[in-house]
Amino acid sequence: MGQMRCCNISLTPMCVGVSGADDTFAAAAASTLLRAGGASSCIRSRRMTLAIQSRDYWDGAVQSYVASAEPFTALFCADAVALAQIESDMHLIDVATGPGALALAAEAKGAEVTAIDFSAAMIDQLRSRAQGRRIDAIQMDGQALDLPDGSFDRACSVFGIPLFPDWRAGLAEMARVLRPGGRAVVATASTPVGFGPYMVLAQARAALFGGSPATLGVEGMAALADEDRLVAEMSDAGFETVEVHQRNHNFAFDIAIFQTAREMLDASPVIADLAEPDRARVIDEAAHMAAESQKDGKLNLDCVAHFATAKR
Repeated sequence: MGQMRCCNISLTPMCVGVSGADDTFAAAAASTLLRAGGASSCIRSRRMTLAIQSRDYWDGAVQSYVASAEPFTALFCADAVALAQIESDMHLIDVATGPGALALAAEAKGAEVTAIDFSAAMIDQLRSRAQGRRIDAIQMDGQALDLPDGSFDRACSVFGIPLFPDWRAGLAEMARVLRPGGRAVVATASTPVGFGPYMVLAQARAALFGGSPATLGVEGMAALADEDRLVAEMSDAGFETVEVHQRNHNFAFDIAIFQTAREMLDASPVIADLAEPDRARVIDEAAHMAAESQKDGKLNLDCVAHFATAKR
């Protein structure tokens, strides 16, 4: 007991589905996303389709994200840094940095880092961690980077871009600011519902209402969860020699999250289209499922992410 395998969504209480939130646990959690890994969306006026794509959501989620999601998403950030092949004094941009796990890891490898996020609270969190280090943390829209063309040797984003309302613009902007010959790493969840508690919510919704929750409006998460589509979209954005690698990590979390973080879970894209009473029912069912599979109060989920590496 205590281990749920990331496979395709199943109605059996012992298996919660993915083929990999993020995205942080959204997306990996949206604290997953998931980022599953980073807070991301837009500052300029664009239509927000879900709470998880709003700046207010992420400004209010910093502490819960740091406590619940970052210990997991930071593992994928370390994978991204390894795949980036950083050399000393390279200039690196981290798009949708969140509280900065990737930025900190990249700087420790010798990079000079520009870390951007649309959430002021996430940027403040990173600035408090990055004092005295070569990290410039800036509140900025990842869909319209206010940076010159060809500014960076490396460009990375972990679980953030799939949450952008205009995720194609996010990819294109990463390509634009990367110098010719530079290397990019983009990480996405291999499931449209992200990681962690969102996976359990997806199964609980299917158990209560039937069917699969699919994407529920998070277009980028659905599109970039598919390996072939990820390659095609990266190529269309201006990248070359796109390759996809898989990395997996165990997401262990306290099942009490279904009680202590109900407001955050209530805004999940997995259930955002349901009426409030039905969202509450799904969260309660998820708590029940987690309780049946927990060990010592924790649930373990084996989660897989896609890492697209490419050159400009």
